[in-house]
Amino acid sequence: MRIFSGTPTRYWLATAILLAVSSAALAAPPEPGVAHEQAVARAARVSDIRYRLSFVLKEHESTVAGSETVTFDSKTAGDLPIDYRDGVIQSATLNGQPIAEELVNGHLNLPAVAGQNTVAIAFISNAAPAGKAITRYEDKDDGNEYFYTLFVPMDASMAFPCFDQPDLKGRFTLDVEHPAGWTVIGNTAPIAVDDGHARFAETRPISTYLFAFAAGRFSAIHAKNASEPTVYVRKSQLARAEEEAPQVQQMAARGIAYLSDYFAQPFPFPKYDLVLIPGFPFGGMEHAGATFLNEDGVLFRSTPTQSDYFRRNILVLHETCHQWFGDMVTMRWFDDLWLKEGFAQYMAYKALEQLDPASNPWKHFYEDIKPLAYGIDETQGTTPIFQNIANLKDAKSAYGAIVYEKAPAVLKQLNYFLDEDNFRQGLRLYLKGHAYANAEWADLVRAFEAASDQAGHHQDVQAWAKSWITRRGMPEVTVDYSCSGGKITAFTIQQRDVLDDGYVWPMANEILLISAVPHESGARTAIETMKVQWNAPAFPVSSALGKPCPSLVFANEGDYGYGRFLLDPSSESFAASLFDPASAHESSPSLLASVSDQAAPLRRTMLWGALWDYVHVAKAPPRGYVELALKSLPEETDESLARIQGARVAVALHSYLHEGGRQSLALGAESVIGDRMLKAPTLGLRIVSFRSFRSIAETPAGLQQVKDLLSGKLVVPGLTLKRLDRWELIGHLIAMGDAQAEAILAEEKARDQSGEGQKYAYAAQAGTPTAENKARYFDEYLHSQTIQEDWITESLGPFNFWKQTTLTEPYLVQALNELPDIKQHRKIFFLGAWLGAFIGGQNSAEAQAVVQGWLDSEKIDPDLRLKVLEVFDSLERTVLIRKKFPDQARLQP
Repeated sequence: MRIFSGTPTRYWLATAILLAVSSAALAAPPEPGVAHEQAVARAARVSDIRYRLSFVLKEHESTVAGSETVTFDSKTAGDLPIDYRDGVIQSATLNGQPIAEELVNGHLNLPAVAGQNTVAIAFISNAAPAGKAITRYEDKDDGNEYFYTLFVPMDASMAFPCFDQPDLKGRFTLDVEHPAGWTVIGNTAPIAVDDGHARFAETRPISTYLFAFAAGRFSAIHAKNASEPTVYVRKSQLARAEEEAPQVQQMAARGIAYLSDYFAQPFPFPKYDLVLIPGFPFGGMEHAGATFLNEDGVLFRSTPTQSDYFRRNILVLHETCHQWFGDMVTMRWFDDLWLKEGFAQYMAYKALEQLDPASNPWKHFYEDIKPLAYGIDETQGTTPIFQNIANLKDAKSAYGAIVYEKAPAVLKQLNYFLDEDNFRQGLRLYLKGHAYANAEWADLVRAFEAASDQAGHHQDVQAWAKSWITRRGMPEVTVDYSCSGGKITAFTIQQRDVLDDGYVWPMANEILLISAVPHESGARTAIETMKVQWNAPAFPVSSALGKPCPSLVFANEGDYGYGRFLLDPSSESFAASLFDPASAHESSPSLLASVSDQAAPLRRTMLWGALWDYVHVAKAPPRGYVELALKSLPEETDESLARIQGARVAVALHSYLHEGGRQSLALGAESVIGDRMLKAPTLGLRIVSFRSFRSIAETPAGLQQVKDLLSGKLVVPGLTLKRLDRWELIGHLIAMGDAQAEAILAEEKARDQSGEGQKYAYAAQAGTPTAENKARYFDEYLHSQTIQEDWITESLGPFNFWKQTTLTEPYLVQALNELPDIKQHRKIFFLGAWLGAFIGGQNSAEAQAVVQGWLDSEKIDPDLRLKVLEVFDSLERTVLIRKKFPDQARLQP
């Protein structure tokens, strides 16, 4: 990309100035991590990088020996840092001459010459079950050991010396010496393999965080169709993987075909493999040509529902899309992380809309994506989608719902704003213009504007992007209208900044009007929608004037807008009546059909979401929502909505209601959900009801049903309890303090001694409600060197069980004090899981005061403070709701 324009003389002068500034930046002692200033300077100076890497893997070793030859061109002579930390340099030469091996803040100095340079380094890097860039995993089923790498965002330099920044792409050649009988998977196909050695072809230009390998006794599952990727799985799980792999391979191949056509770019790498990694800390990682997938996300641990299959399809398509968005075209710096994650997420749903329209992708998008985005964007801990990252050591904090959920949500609005043709053409221009290189969000904006110009209608994407990409927060949208003579006489749509920063957002959304219109044959339901594009605190909607006075108004029909769209009080009451079986609507059956799961599944789930928003913002009592949900569940035929309703009921019971209110509803909730568990018409509905019942059972009768499910006295028709199902039932009994829980635990541990069983037993026992147990587990969280990170993550929920707040509140401050260490040593998403468990497990004003006191007294880095504020908002909201709606008398139907 040309930074300057003008005459050649001016261009070369500007280049010389930039190189002079860059040399000055590189001459200063490098700070820990990779500072943005240092990265800019290196990118201006270094090019044409090639890595020839060799590793020696040995079983049960905590270190990995390696060597490398790195060649690169330098525009100027002088000191140049190459990154390496957490290991030992054994020897180093530059252009055939020995150089100092001292590491300063994780960097080795190279006194580079102008022109081509060759570095040869021998090193020893660390490998461990957790906290390292090279992870060792012991399969407790058969004793086999596996190695895998995970370098995002800047951990490649923990494994080998490199220029560890995304805009210094290189070509990699890999050579691995390994124990006999092992298989090694890399970014490219192997070109030489024997029983103890594998050598791989050179890659196309990729960023350091996208280089990867996995090694161990992997079994390959080759597809019958050559267009489908090979799946690799650890030996002990081969039988299970052979059942699931064909569907995954087919979805990946169909996704590749769709995306290749949509982007007008063929698949960008020579081969594509899927590697199932046990205990993987992410859902997946899109290494170029070799995606690593969390084994649990592919090999179902419990009987799957349609929603489970849907989420797996999205996972496969998301990681496949990354081969274009992220791997072929990579963000220049991690402040533009959304350029890969947001687009991969959005395009996964867009692809599935074509590949499996019956699965209702955009309904799932609203149910699974939007709530997570809104849940962060309404907090003081939120950030803009574009995040300033001063140093890559802070880049982990950029990962979260803003990138993974808000970014695709606003992209959906952008697609609606631009129209489909301009959106697709803009993506094609962007990918073509930056193939195998790097880009910034401004490049994407220019591509979209160029596409609209080609279509003959310029659209100001820059203004849209400035509002949605560079600002934090979101609008709360409401409507205000009046009627006279059965007609609308005034109609205004309004927005306010939920964080009171004073922002106003440009929006494009559809307004739904549902009206009961008199007709000679009786009342007729009129359904109308109006598209509005606006950019003001209040906007009069003239197209609404003269339309029938509505019974219900909803300002985000089709889910094109982004924000909290609140119903007006009249519409809220009317929506609740539509979902109440006791309400009379016989005079207008078409009114009920307008929100049915068959005719309007997205509208139905969004209106339920709008009713829940009323609870969420403390405008309506949680008890009322629970009662309405329990009334409607016996007739609910939408599997994913039934799942969500069960989760909302659990949140209301365990967080929003006081003890007396919860106890008064518990038996009724168990009765309704338990009945659906046994009698719902489809297996999927029975499964989601089973999962909901497991989470809410608390009365003696309910806990006895849990025990009867374990013993086989009670059977859910069509459901065979798998290992995870059994352990979660046992974990619930333990956490509830059931008198028979310990005996049941001992019996299950003797029966299930598998590796997974050991992990699930560890997690279940974290819920044992004693002070001694909490102390032991917390000590292990902080000090154990052998417990794998996924074991700890699995146990955080049981440790912080909702009924044990008096036992867990004392750990709040200690948990918060550990955040700097967690940020430095744990994988990207562990910090969020830690905070969500320890703060999210509380519901009292006392706990709120503890966290607030810590925030007021502790001096922590800004991004950690934001992470705490994100989660703290939920606790503050819970306390507010409990205060505003103390134990309520039962509402009358």
